[in-house]
Amino acid sequence: MNVRLQWDKTSISRRRMRFKAAQNYVDSECLRLMLYYVPVGLRRFRNSGALRDSGRVSSPGVIIFTDPWARSNYYNLKKRNFRNGGNPNATALWFETMKARHKEFILRGAAAIAGGKN
Repeated sequence: MNVRLQWDKTSISRRRMRFKAAQNYVDSECLRLMLYYVPVGLRRFRNSGALRDSGRVSSPGVIIFTDPWARSNYYNLKKRNFRNGGNPNATALWFETMKARHKEFILRGAAAIAGGKN
């Protein structure tokens, strides 16, 4: 008994398109959900939402906050009270916080788009 397997030539391009769509979904959902935890200043300050509005996806899998104070706010591990600003949910390490709280939701959505197990 001879078995011959033949690879469908279009399957690779379809799989790449699904993976690209899944990566775009992960990037957009991470950016959207992360904004709930980004600190913002009081509304009376001129650039109160500058940090929150500076988040962008620079390349697949890379989210950058371009505000000059983003790095210092992100790694500020002291018990800083961000609630005095404009966001009561704000915290340092906002990506890690978002990932801990919403990981399953993002993974289920990405798996559905990529065609994997839910």
